[in-house]
Amino acid sequence: MKNFSNILRVMLLGAALTAMFSACKFEQEDYFDESAAIRIQHVNDEIKAKLCAPSSANGWIIQYYVAGTDDYDFEGFNLFGKFYESGKVTLCSDHRFLRDGNAGKYTEYTSFYEMLAEEGPVLAFNTWNDIISVFVDPVDPGAAPNTIIDDGEGMNGDDRLVVLSYNDDEILLRGERHSAPIRFVRLDRSPADYISQTAAMKNLISNEKLAQYYVSNGTDTMYIDGLYKGYFNYNDRLIDPLDSSVKNCVFTPDGFRLRTPLVLGADTCQEFVLNSERTALVSGNVSVSPCWLLSVNSLCQITSGAKITAAGASESFAALYNKLNDDIIENFPSQTFNGITFGKSSESGNSSRVGIVFSCSSGTRKYLTGFTGTITVDSQTGMATIQADPDDPSTNYASYSRKGIGSSFTDIVSAMNGTYRLYTNNVFKPSEVSWTKVDDPSFYFVTQFDYSSSGVIN
Repeated sequence: MKNFSNILRVMLLGAALTAMFSACKFEQEDYFDESAAIRIQHVNDEIKAKLCAPSSANGWIIQYYVAGTDDYDFEGFNLFGKFYESGKVTLCSDHRFLRDGNAGKYTEYTSFYEMLAEEGPVLAFNTWNDIISVFVDPVDPGAAPNTIIDDGEGMNGDDRLVVLSYNDDEILLRGERHSAPIRFVRLDRSPADYISQTAAMKNLISNEKLAQYYVSNGTDTMYIDGLYKGYFNYNDRLIDPLDSSVKNCVFTPDGFRLRTPLVLGADTCQEFVLNSERTALVSGNVSVSPCWLLSVNSLCQITSGAKITAAGASESFAALYNKLNDDIIENFPSQTFNGITFGKSSESGNSSRVGIVFSCSSGTRKYLTGFTGTITVDSQTGMATIQADPDDPSTNYASYSRKGIGSSFTDIVSAMNGTYRLYTNNVFKPSEVSWTKVDDPSFYFVTQFDYSSSGVIN
């Protein structure tokens, strides 16, 4: 019995100690939970104060991304937010997914926001807002905004944003569910000014027809294809790339900023700004410059509508061009000589022809005379070589030859053959290119970039 009593005392003591330590453990957990919650609340209060501060009178630019889907990639979107202590927020934008006929139009919408204390600070747009909620809504983005089709996926955007870091002028966040990066930057101008200045920059540095760019740090080179969309292919080479990935960006009043940093050799870069010479977009040692030279063999043409002047060509070239113009007027009075086009294979009368094409017209009817050849461009040296065969014309040539003016065509073709140094008036969106012969600088002509046929550049 005595042994039993001792055992019982030990068991009771152990139970008491266990209960005591257990109680201490719970009290300690409760203490740390409460402390963490308090700390998060302090951070939330500080972030809200920055969002609503008098220094944020213009509001914040929200560089917003969605996660996208297996079928769709998306550009970054410029949204704008003006936050109030009352918990209201006015968002505005002109993005392409605005509904009710507002796509592409400046639109404002006021709703509510809240700073939540979860595992960390979370900024939640917790009531519907036309500006941001469309990215979260599970609709088919290929149909929106015109036809809303429920597919249960949408664009995989977020309206609850986890705060990662912040300072007085920048807040970095990610979507709580889909984890796309999102960046708030304090605005130094009105949203309307930011939108208009960004649109002007985008129009200056990108377009659909001239969509390819070199990305180089002087040692390594990659290529961008399709910058104008805001999401583009990043390739190791322009033709048949072996290494290719999709990058996303937002356009800014100064250039563009990538969704995530880009690594090129030893350099890491994210935000590109137009340089003072307006020849490239730069980020540290890395530059993005347009491959305009690669389009001269498909978009360039010489158009005068009449006799060419000294401003458009050298005296020797103008003499040949104007003689052909006079010969056509004299022998084909119903026709008008419109000019010379490069690299338009379908207009040369044979799908294999990619040389020099002479264009005449009578009313709505075109008369095209092509000469087989090539225009080879060396983008590294800025030079191009024209090699066209004056003895290999298309069928329309026979009509002019019978009138005795065939040599007026072939003399121009022969004279144009050679290597040229090329210059342009605008590397991002050339309107004209000057061609000067390397072995005879006194021979030159000016071509215009022909965007009108595809209606690409407004």
